[in-house]
Amino acid sequence: MSAELTAVLAVGATMFGVVVVVAGLILSALREVREELRDVRKDIDELRKELGELRERMARLEGMFEGFARSSEREPA
Repeated sequence: MSAELTAVLAVGATMFGVVVVVAGLILSALREVREELRDVRKDIDELRKELGELRERMARLEGMFEGFARSSEREPA
């Protein structure tokens, strides 16, 4: 083998190694991003549930307030 061919093969092998390492880093980062997104989705679902509960409580309070206001209007001043 000539020196030039050896050098070309060495550079090619090195570049292939670099590509493999970069691909591994990208896949690792994507895995971490997916885990973070899963956690964010879980947090959003919990917030939606809590918001629904707060809406129910607020509606109950509004109903109580309306009932109180109506009963106050009926009483003579």
